[in-house]
Amino acid sequence: MLRRIVGLALCVSAVAATAAAQSFGRNKVHYDDLDFRVLETAHFDIHYYSAEHDAVVDAARLAERWYERLSVTLDDRFDTRQPIVLYASHAQFAQTNIVPGFLSDGVGGVTDQERGRVVLPFAAGLGETDHVLGHELVHAFQRDILRKHGRLMSSLPLWFVEGMAEYVSIGGLDANTTMWLRDAVASDRLPRIDQLEDPQWFPYRFGQALWAFLADRYGAAIVKNSLSSKSRGSAAQRLAALTGQSTAALSEEWHAWIRERVPVEGESDETAASKAIVTRADGGQLNVGPALSPDGTSIVFLSEKDQYSIDVFLADASTGVISRKLVETAEDPHFESLQFIESAGGWDPAGRRVALAALAGGAPVLSIFDARSGKIEREFPIHGTDQVFGPTWSPDGRRLAFSAMAGGYSDLYFLDLESGRVQALTRDRFADVQPAWSPDGRTIAFATDRFTSSADTLSFGRFRLATIDVDTAVVHELPAVPGAKNIDPHWSHDGSSLFFVADPADVSNVYRLELATGDLFKVTSESIGVSGVTALSPSLSVAGADDRLAYSVYKKGAFEIHTRAVDHRAPRMAFAPLRLAPPAPVRLAPLASVRLAPLAQGEALAAASSFTDRPYRAALSLDRYVQPYLSAGGGSTGGFIRGGVGLSFGDMLGDRQLDLAVQAGAHVEDFILQAGYTNLRSRWNWGISGAQVPWLTGSAPGPLETSADGSTLSRTADVYRQLHREISGVAMYPFSAVKRLELSTGVQSIAFDRESTLSLYSPATGRLLNQTTGMSPAAPTATLFETGAALVYDTSVFGAASPVLGQRYRLSVAPTFGSVQFTTLTADYRRYFMPVRPFTIAMRVMDIGRAGGGSDDPRLLPLAWSLRDLVRGYGDTGPDASALPYLTATNMLVGNLEMRFPVPAAFVHRRWSALPIEGLIFADAGRFSMRDVAAGSAPRTLSSAGTGVRIVAAGVVFELDAARTFDPLSHGWTFSFNFRPGF
Repeated sequence: MLRRIVGLALCVSAVAATAAAQSFGRNKVHYDDLDFRVLETAHFDIHYYSAEHDAVVDAARLAERWYERLSVTLDDRFDTRQPIVLYASHAQFAQTNIVPGFLSDGVGGVTDQERGRVVLPFAAGLGETDHVLGHELVHAFQRDILRKHGRLMSSLPLWFVEGMAEYVSIGGLDANTTMWLRDAVASDRLPRIDQLEDPQWFPYRFGQALWAFLADRYGAAIVKNSLSSKSRGSAAQRLAALTGQSTAALSEEWHAWIRERVPVEGESDETAASKAIVTRADGGQLNVGPALSPDGTSIVFLSEKDQYSIDVFLADASTGVISRKLVETAEDPHFESLQFIESAGGWDPAGRRVALAALAGGAPVLSIFDARSGKIEREFPIHGTDQVFGPTWSPDGRRLAFSAMAGGYSDLYFLDLESGRVQALTRDRFADVQPAWSPDGRTIAFATDRFTSSADTLSFGRFRLATIDVDTAVVHELPAVPGAKNIDPHWSHDGSSLFFVADPADVSNVYRLELATGDLFKVTSESIGVSGVTALSPSLSVAGADDRLAYSVYKKGAFEIHTRAVDHRAPRMAFAPLRLAPPAPVRLAPLASVRLAPLAQGEALAAASSFTDRPYRAALSLDRYVQPYLSAGGGSTGGFIRGGVGLSFGDMLGDRQLDLAVQAGAHVEDFILQAGYTNLRSRWNWGISGAQVPWLTGSAPGPLETSADGSTLSRTADVYRQLHREISGVAMYPFSAVKRLELSTGVQSIAFDRESTLSLYSPATGRLLNQTTGMSPAAPTATLFETGAALVYDTSVFGAASPVLGQRYRLSVAPTFGSVQFTTLTADYRRYFMPVRPFTIAMRVMDIGRAGGGSDDPRLLPLAWSLRDLVRGYGDTGPDASALPYLTATNMLVGNLEMRFPVPAAFVHRRWSALPIEGLIFADAGRFSMRDVAAGSAPRTLSSAGTGVRIVAAGVVFELDAARTFDPLSHGWTFSFNFRPGF
């Protein structure tokens, strides 16, 4: 009995070793050591660091202006100060610990629901930053209003909250959303309101369109009324109650409103003349950033055609046939981001090399690839900047110009490839993006908001085109399509014209500017729109002696890449020229000379002098709590009553976390305390934890005995308890996003007590006469000292229910000293590849064993809890109970082979991850060295093969298998059920 109880206590080391063998995952690396401060405004505490100070002052004024607007629009004022956390770029925003998960390039900001923190990076332009800031502050107001009415923002669907935030922050429909609506109308694919929760309908775009319709038809007050509504139905039912219309009738009215506002023209001759070379049929919905080689025969573009990541492809510019994948981010750990939203590749003048802007090791880099081999020739870290975009080569091939973020602002730079020196061309508050080097090498064309925006009033206009003299930094404004954005300039082969993208009447197309005359010509007539992921994303490329075009088009819910030749003589391609005289040149002022003007009369813009600044103090406050519980019951060991609660505390930046769990009851032995502290402030992540946990492990009632004189009956009952006290620490150092070192240490003490209760009864009546209880040690206290070190690598990419690409390995050693001494060694390697998409071959080889004098101690629990996790077809009970001895192994070598495929995408033409169902065919084998003498000392081998399915439901992976076992003692086919993702 005591050996069994002590065995329970000593299981901790075995459990820890087994859990470590399964611990994988990518790393969220804290590359930058950011020293935060707090800028206090009238309503906000803005957390920032010194490198972004000037931009943060601008953002603070924008936030106060948004507060005044939104407090009126949504009829609400905050009761407490609103926290905002600002990062100078998306690269640093992705390192935030406020959001525990990974933040992709497409996430422009977040508002957490627990503490209401608004967290965002500066965008490439204060105008876009202003929009994102307003969007996230709408969420802060939504959260505040709903909280005051006893509701949570998480109870409402994304189309409701995100669509509202887009509508309110933009003030209606923008060109990008209008493009999505035009495409839905042209494809006859407008969703009903009750369909908007389906992920296929982008909640930002269609939600924004719905709120624009509701405000137009039922008054702007419907926005605020929908938040304060007392309706407890669904979001659609809430709208029905406010409008008095059924969901079906409201949907029909909404569709009619859309068709009225976004009429779609039929396909023109120019549209028909364009050739789609990369479409959804080639595998991906996102095909953007085309870059033609100088002779126009090859094209580089970014695509998610392989479904699991954004990669860079090289293809034939006439057919779209892929010749090489230059970058595969799913399995290649080198790049953390390819900046696919704001950037595209750039060819050198010889057509041999391609430059890409990326993030590697947390730093912005320009990587130069050999287009033929796909290898990186050189890589330049761009020091002093936070992110880089849109590289363009000088005609002599010696320099690269690019746009970069630094301190929250975007400017133009160039890199000397021989010396590696980086020089800034512009340095001010205005957004300067998408540079294009002229064929004569003297000037660079780019897109900027400097001619339509004001640093004094923080007002922002549409982007216009400009050129900058490389030697003198003198900027010239260029003629523009009126009332439209003018972005993404590209030179004609002779330098006489600029091709660019403009969106008059909210329809983006390619235009041409003749520089000598200022005449403007429309080049394409795409009915939906020429566009990248966002309205400001690069989408155009021009190359070759015939000025061949490649551009991305949004069509039928996907971004395609089209090509066409430009016939400069074709009169049908020109419209009445827009003749504008070139404005006077503008010489740039240095950054230091730009100062914000004081508050203008009648303008809701706070003065910077009203703000105060203080250091950030990492005080812990309550983040969340686990619902308290109370339980009671009875049994052979007596009745009990217990209650408990879990609390989690954190600082504002999420760098420090304290978690507590407490349980108390009627007895001292019911008291449980667990505490853990983690610190994610620096590159080293570390934590300490401690616990006191009592366990009731069993009872042993004795026989009823009669006293010598027969006057009493007695019975002794023993209750066995353990008291676990432990303290441990762990530290992790991520070398990169995919590789880390783990170190751990700890000590635990397990006390074994026996509570003996002597009860005396009357032999005549059976009445309890007396009862005494005493405590005594049941076994010597066990003390274990545990250490461990592990090297972990993980580039795996998950599909529906398991990894489908990449590789993983874990190598660890974990010595244990004290009452039992042994060392656990683990070598676990896993590989996933797709020989034919979407079928994955998954392989695992895992060797776990204990060495040392205590490795065969019978009190230790198994290296694995169930053989079903190792060799399927063998369970713990039933007809295959002969497998039980294998769970006492001191060493196991396991091999697994699977073919995985998404269902039903493997058999029908559907997007691979459309349904969370995965089919599998497997073969398993395991060799076990057992310590149980009865089972024999020689190693034994188990093997099986079969098929199964994994289904994801409510976030849990369910696996159902039919396995044929090949062990002589087994019983052929077995059926099993398990809860786990694939290995």
